Amino acid sequence: MQVKKEDISSNILNTAKRLFIRRGYEDTSLKMIAEKCTISKSNIYRYYSSKEDIYETIVSPAREEIVSKAPYFFSQEIIKKSAADKCEEVPLILSGLMSRFHSEILIMLKSENGADRRMLEKLITDSFINTCPIEKNGSKEMISKMLIFGLTDILMKYSDEEDLLRELRPLICYHYLGLNGLKEAR
Repeated sequence: MQVKKEDISSNILNTAKRLFIRRGYEDTSLKMIAEKCTISKSNIYRYYSSKEDIYETIVSPAREEIVSKAPYFFSQEIIKKSAADKCEEVPLILSGLMSRFHSEILIMLKSENGADRRMLEKLITDSFINTCPIEKNGSKEMISKMLIFGLTDILMKYSDEEDLLRELRPLICYHYLGLNGLKEAR
């Protein structure tokens, strides 16, 4: 039986996604991908030039969307809004983005040494440091890392947009309001 090239390419990408999520990009080899696809490693090279090429094919649409949307979260337009409005609007935008690019964002965040993880961390941390009213940058960095941890944890547990929204609301409210504000928002 002849297998279509599109089916093989799709199988390679889907298998790589699962392995990148489970093992991380760094601990996944082309050999592992080939074995799980039941094809030879050399057959992968007919479709992709390298593991990095597979990774880029998977995550680049998500990266482009994140980079285009990120400035809004730290724009004067959103900064001027009330905390209650931010607690309502930001989770809606994030849940849509995280639902649409669930696997891709998870791969980016789980790549411990990857440029995309560093880019996401830098984007959140730098933007937060520039807009947060707290004086100490060390505190701002710690708060940013807690947000990244929370986002990763939510992505690990949920993929449905409604579930993501339900879990993002308290995280984002806590991020904007702290514990007392979170109690008041309920």
